[in-house]
Amino acid sequence: MAEQQMDGYMHCGPCPSCRFEAWQRVVDGRLRWEESQHCAESGTQACGGGWGPPPPWVRERIVAEEGTVRLAVGGPDGLPLKAVRALYGLTLPELREAREHGIEATPVEAGLLAERAAAAEPGRADSSTHPVPPVTAPGSGPAGPG
Repeated sequence: MAEQQMDGYMHCGPCPSCRFEAWQRVVDGRLRWEESQHCAESGTQACGGGWGPPPPWVRERIVAEEGTVRLAVGGPDGLPLKAVRALYGLTLPELREAREHGIEATPVEAGLLAERAAAAEPGRADSSTHPVPPVTAPGSGPAGPG
């Protein structure tokens, strides 16, 4: 479950001057998301953030901007089940579904999972030389895990 924090106030419509931004990054080996909303016309602003996968409305903005990549889960060429389950907080049935069909990850999530896969397997010492192979091309399929 994602931890969330929101600071500031938004009282605008939204209007054509409103700007919304959302992004992810890895901080100390953990997934972090941030969002910022501001309106130059009304002078309002708000920002928020949290740890783990972002809430759906933030994820939608990230996916719209950066796309997704479908990654294989489990097996000799896929992501370790434990890493996928830990990052997304999947139940066992959801993990089984991800194992069968792969998982949609943002580029930042895919990078973090590749790093964890490299750390979990001695043969994958460097995720840049042993990337986790995608099942399909970036930007395909619906957003969200599994």
